[in-house]
Amino acid sequence: MTETDFRTYKKLFEAKELTENSIPKTVLNSAVFLGLLDSNILEKTKVGRGFRFVVSKATEFDLFFRTYFPEDIVIENKSDNVRKYRNSKTSQVKSKSIFMLRGFSIIDINTKLIDINYYTENYGLFACTATYIKADKICFVENLDTFLVAEKLLGEDFLFIHKYGRIGKDSLSIFETKEILVFVDYDFNGLDEFLRIKDVFSKAELFIPDNYNELFTKYSQSLKGNKAEMTKRVKASKNKNVIMIRESVARNNRFLEQQYWKYD
Repeated sequence: MTETDFRTYKKLFEAKELTENSIPKTVLNSAVFLGLLDSNILEKTKVGRGFRFVVSKATEFDLFFRTYFPEDIVIENKSDNVRKYRNSKTSQVKSKSIFMLRGFSIIDINTKLIDINYYTENYGLFACTATYIKADKICFVENLDTFLVAEKLLGEDFLFIHKYGRIGKDSLSIFETKEILVFVDYDFNGLDEFLRIKDVFSKAELFIPDNYNELFTKYSQSLKGNKAEMTKRVKASKNKNVIMIRESVARNNRFLEQQYWKYD
């Protein structure tokens, strides 16, 4: 069942009748709705130039409604979807952003000082769903395996951050910092992620190794699937580093993964 189904059947549950024009075609043509008609729980009657559907068996319809929609609640998470629709994926919910952190200093998380170095050294990372994170220097790292060893390439001055899933603008609002570096794959998806971050933090810089052209020649691979699709944001960007990478990838139909440094 969907939100559209719920709204339609709730109106029938409350008003006991609806005109045909007020019912979405997806509901009218569904097996569930046709089953209610076949069992005479709903009855189609003529009204003026159109038709209306009337609940003719109130007890049976009430049982149907309460069976398919156990609880009429506001959806806040996937558990609520199960309670309301019996399907966790029926209605989109805003999930909490999970960030993984690695670093070698004390930082501010939700106004509490946290020794990230302790967690990095003893457990490999610190994960949280914070509402506020403050550090002097932040580096967003696209891939998990690179995130786990990024300090070997970029040093220990940064708080390294990897997000579970793609980074959205809303999730970036929790950060406060003086300097932002973005370390991604050198392909269209990576460029789009950098530009998404730069839309929020204008001071964000894209990390590009000094010997990029040499590395590209040695380690780049062919573009395939969604990596070959350039977003409008990437096409329209006037950022000199984005232009350089964008033209390199488009001209050669190849891209360089950020793991290049492991082999160099």
